[in-house]
Amino acid sequence: MPLTLNKSREISLLLTGIGLLVAAVYVDHHDNEPVFSPYREGYTGDEINPIDRLGYTARDERAGQFADAGLWGGPTLPLLLSLDPRTRPHYPVVLLLWLQTMLLTFSLSSLIKNTVSRPRPYIYNENWELEQRLTRKDRAAFLSGHAANATAGSVLFASLLATYDHRFARHAKFAAITISCGTAYLRVKAGKHWITDAAAGILLGGGVAGAVINWHKAKPGKPV
Repeated sequence: MPLTLNKSREISLLLTGIGLLVAAVYVDHHDNEPVFSPYREGYTGDEINPIDRLGYTARDERAGQFADAGLWGGPTLPLLLSLDPRTRPHYPVVLLLWLQTMLLTFSLSSLIKNTVSRPRPYIYNENWELEQRLTRKDRAAFLSGHAANATAGSVLFASLLATYDHRFARHAKFAAITISCGTAYLRVKAGKHWITDAAAGILLGGGVAGAVINWHKAKPGKPV
C-alpha cells in the first residue's frame, strides 16, 4: 500500500483543522466595528496594485455561478475513487486524507479571510454606494476560498491517482490545472476577488493537498 497512517499524526491533523476553524469563528464574531468603503471620496484605481488593477470591479453573476461548479466539483473528485476497483480497497484511507485536506483548506482560508478583511473588487465599482456599510461577505476578498477548495480537491485527486499509478493520472493532472485556474479566473471575472486573491487561493489549496499526500507516503526503507 503506497500510503501509510499514523494514529497520532492523523489525530493531530484533524485537531489542527478544528482548532483553525474555531479561531476563524472567534475572529469573525469579535469583528463588530462598522466598516465602510476605504475610498468614500472617490476611487481612481491608483490605490490598487498594478496586477490587481487588471481584474474586474463589476459583478458578473453568471461567472460566479460557474465558479460554484469548481467549488463543489473539485472537492468531490477524490470521492470518485470509491468507484474504481483498484482504489476501492483503500477508500477508508482516501476518505481520511480527503477529510484532512478539505478541513485544513477550509479552516485556513476562513481564518485568513476573517483576519485580513480585504474589501472585494465590486465595492470599487462606480455603482457602489460609498455610504453603505460593508458586511463580512463584502470584506472576504483575500484569499479566494473557491479557488483554494477547488484546487485542494482536484490536486488531491490527481496526487492519489499518481500514487496508485492509475492509468488516468496524467489526465487528472490536466483536470486539476483546468479546475484550479478556471475557478480562480471565474471568481475574478465575477468581481468577487482580485487576481492576487485567486492566486493565493490556488497556492493554499495546492500546498495543503500536496503536504497531506507527502506526509502519508511510505518512506523508503520503512515498513508499509
